[in-house]
Amino acid sequence: MMRLLLLPLVLLLPLPGVAQPMTVEADRQVQILLKVLTYDRQFEAKAGQRLKIGIVYVAGDAASEKAADEIATTLKSYGDKPIKKIPFSYVMIDYTTPAAVEHKVKAEGIGLLYVAPGNTRNLADLTRISQQHKITTATGVLDYVSKGVAIGVGIERDKPRIHINLASCKSEGSEFDASLLQIAVRK
Repeated sequence: MMRLLLLPLVLLLPLPGVAQPMTVEADRQVQILLKVLTYDRQFEAKAGQRLKIGIVYVAGDAASEKAADEIATTLKSYGDKPIKKIPFSYVMIDYTTPAAVEHKVKAEGIGLLYVAPGNTRNLADLTRISQQHKITTATGVLDYVSKGVAIGVGIERDKPRIHINLASCKSEGSEFDASLLQIAVRK
């Protein structure tokens, strides 16, 4: 009897190896995330001469690859629009091992990690890397924000909404303006 009662709840839980969906389309996410960065008081110091964005995805996970490709395509279309006069570029990072990601982050000088769906199992390693190297993290999977990613974009009342994990932002070296925090959902 107890199993029958728990079955509906178990069916609602995300599977650990299945990519979590993005609720906001890539174009809108990128618009919002690039704007959010302008509210980080540490942005210029962290970005340097050029902001390098690493898009972390899981090869072989169709939803993860699709989301990463959509974000990359959108970033490419925004490539000539600097953030606070700082140009940006991106690189794709296939999550294979924590050491490989950390090596790529250091070699490329990554300043922002976009965490694509499919990285549920990798979040602890990705947030450790981001905090150790003071790299801002962002995602379109709201569940990831409660698990340590600093910035997320989701839907609330049919409109995109910014979600901020304050502890993660602080650990990653970001300091967002109060005007942004007033309109964001804080976790």
